[in-house]
Amino acid sequence: MYLSDTKIQELIDSKVLLNADASNIGQVTYDLRTEGFYINESKQSEVELGPGDSAFVSCVECVALPNDLTASVLLRNSRIRQGLSLDAPLYFPGHGTRLFYRVTNVSGNTITLDKSKGIAQVAFQHVDGVVAHPYHGAFSDELNFNGLADYSDIYAGELKKVEDKKDEVAHIESRIYGNVLALFAIFAAIFTLVNVNAGGLSSNITTVNFVALDLLIIGGFLILASAIETFLVKDREKKVSLPLVLGIACIVVAVVLAFR
Repeated sequence: MYLSDTKIQELIDSKVLLNADASNIGQVTYDLRTEGFYINESKQSEVELGPGDSAFVSCVECVALPNDLTASVLLRNSRIRQGLSLDAPLYFPGHGTRLFYRVTNVSGNTITLDKSKGIAQVAFQHVDGVVAHPYHGAFSDELNFNGLADYSDIYAGELKKVEDKKDEVAHIESRIYGNVLALFAIFAAIFTLVNVNAGGLSSNITTVNFVALDLLIIGGFLILASAIETFLVKDREKKVSLPLVLGIACIVVAVVLAFR
């Protein structure tokens, strides 16, 4: 059951809701004020969220919840319509902390947030009975944003896995681009060889020079394919030097044949 405006006033008077302004009390909620924004644990007074961007919000208000009361942070209706989404924990009985929540821009537009306009509100609910073990966890007495707090080591492996997958996708993407360009180079080489050979059949070019010209063309395209691989493949261990070696060999043989 949500607490009414008169009960919220009692929470302010009894220091359950701290740093509060009574003029922000609504029918069953209290409008929270923004103390600051956190992006990558860096505090800012204003943020610009592009589509898909998130920021943690630190509130002016703090709570010192008794053993029979919980608090829920909710997004204001106007902010929902603007295109924001909010994530917040359920604050358990016994929890003493500054109120924090995360907002995400789920719209297709950039949204600028500052401390002057409200974003969220808090509602309080009575627990049916008194809890035997009040909250005492990693985020107790959190007045300044602690990020993952004691969970940093626990989640470090998962975060590293995500980063590794991100790098793996980037490598796959670069290899796809490299393979596509290499295929274009092969098709261009075949087309050039066909044209040159067709023209050579109708001219008085010698067989040796004919072979030298073909080797020169093949060598040039092999070097081009090697250059594409060098610039697009980020993993140096996977770069193949065979096309470069073959290309240089073809050009050297072509020069030798041309000057015999």
